[in-house]
Amino acid sequence: MVIAEEQSAGRGRFGRNWLSPRGGLYATFILDDGPILSIRAGLAVVRALGGFGLDASLKWPNDVLVDEKKLGGILVEGVGDLALVGVGINLTDTPLSTATSAHALGISIDHDALVLAIREALRSDETPSETLQAYRGYCTTLGRSVRIVLEGAEDAIEGIAFAVDDSGRLVLETPSGRRTISTGECHHLYG
Repeated sequence: MVIAEEQSAGRGRFGRNWLSPRGGLYATFILDDGPILSIRAGLAVVRALGGFGLDASLKWPNDVLVDEKKLGGILVEGVGDLALVGVGINLTDTPLSTATSAHALGISIDHDALVLAIREALRSDETPSETLQAYRGYCTTLGRSVRIVLEGAEDAIEGIAFAVDDSGRLVLETPSGRRTISTGECHHLYG
């Protein structure tokens, strides 16, 4: 794994900037690539945070939320047979008004202990089926109205998220029928 104290050019999904001020956790875990790795990584992070008293949830596919505010995110990129699993978690600072941090929630988490807890959770020997079942329990997207913006697409897809299938894809019920989404930016809709 590679760990940074801060990043000057952090990247999020779809090439976006990821604000990475000092005081956060910024780690990249180098793993064998495999099925549902993005789902497995999100699950590992919320489980690790739970060990420190933080009740986090997941917005599909792997944004880490607490009370609907973003606490962290995960970026998985393949490199040959390996995958780079980048994890960013706001421990002390809240870089955006739509975000939160462990400190803002009244919880102090040791940086190094959290890195080790995530690493251990990533080593889980659960079957993909067990991982998906556990993930679904943490996924607050299910049962909600959502808008999915596909990379490079002009139009968004709106519908009710009713399942995460066995490949980790989000299944929506839309006015024009069921749609299965492999990748995209998910927005929970309110009202």
